[in-house]
Amino acid sequence: MNAAELDAQIRRLAAARAADPAPHPALPPCDPAQLHTLDNLLWHVRPAADAPMLELCFLHPGLGWMRLALSRGQVEDLHMAAIFAADEMQTRHNPSVAITGVDAR
Repeated sequence: MNAAELDAQIRRLAAARAADPAPHPALPPCDPAQLHTLDNLLWHVRPAADAPMLELCFLHPGLGWMRLALSRGQVEDLHMAAIFAADEMQTRHNPSVAITGVDAR
């Protein structure tokens, strides 16, 4: 099986899994062993060519480029979620340097 045939098979399997009535949970598991990890991540952000959205693209070593299309509201939500997650990361791993007073506007 060559790379193109393998990629096509992976896409078919992913489509079959997505159609399975047993959905993935709405939130990712806390156990890192239950997550696919991307290391040395390549990513790219650009406006979508086909809609008034932003594309956030990630290069997965096994799946290739994956596109996440986000509306402006979703981009703003992602921005605020990243701010709050960064603050939580600081307090979780070093409570003495917690960021305080983040303006959520």
